[in-house]
Amino acid sequence: MLKLILEAFISISGIAAASGIVYHNDELHIISDNSNYLYNYKLSQQSLSKTVLLEAEPMENINKANKMDLESITFDGYRYYLYGSGSTEKRNNRFIWDGKKVLQEDYRKIYMHLMQKFGISKADFNIEGVVHMDDRILFFNRGNGPKGINAILEYNSKAEGKSRCIPVDLPKINGISTGFSDATHVGDDIYFIATAEDAKSTYLDGEIAGSLLGKISADLSSGPEVFQIPGNHKFEGITLKEKTETGLIFLLCEDTDTEEAELTVYSLKVTN
Repeated sequence: MLKLILEAFISISGIAAASGIVYHNDELHIISDNSNYLYNYKLSQQSLSKTVLLEAEPMENINKANKMDLESITFDGYRYYLYGSGSTEKRNNRFIWDGKKVLQEDYRKIYMHLMQKFGISKADFNIEGVVHMDDRILFFNRGNGPKGINAILEYNSKAEGKSRCIPVDLPKINGISTGFSDATHVGDDIYFIATAEDAKSTYLDGEIAGSLLGKISADLSSGPEVFQIPGNHKFEGITLKEKTETGLIFLLCEDTDTEEAELTVYSLKVTN
């Protein structure tokens, strides 16, 4: 049985609607679902900078119909990969950032391939977390569509025939269904977060009932262990900060569903 301790870690002015986070070399790299920037925060200097992903006005607080809806950022040790949710036609971008240059890709064909191969309708397709593991890319589909499909979609970039869909049954919080909101790879395991939001739509927001932390083997051979995170937060991003003698410390970012440009990053201590 894991023990979870949640604490506020740092507040950052200038970021609203945070949806993904990566910690590396004492820096936080954060995306927002209604912004065209990648935000980079140096912890030691307490300084925030912005990397332009797409030049289009407005650059921030973009309305729901026009936003790119970037929901996941992951790091492979060399490059950062940013993914749109795929839930509308304007949300099919993937960006690759090497610390200097940004490459934009249209990811529509890959998303369509996953939907067709696994029989997921557009109304049920909503990618909220992505993990890169060698030739495998794991897409975490959030089950906030009509059919509530929480599933890990494994795409093999070199052997599409090895792609597979692993449905995951997640518990409810106070009677409200939970759906994937992000994931990160740690050793032989994948840790994920899921939020309980009272809205059967990949497009609309709803009342928040809280979030879960889950753990599943990296080869996806085991069922998940799931634990409720203290408090009533809509956590949308998770990244490993450090390993300790007693466990792990993650950093979590929260989407408050407001335009307020003030982000609180939380630390989540996980011990046995």
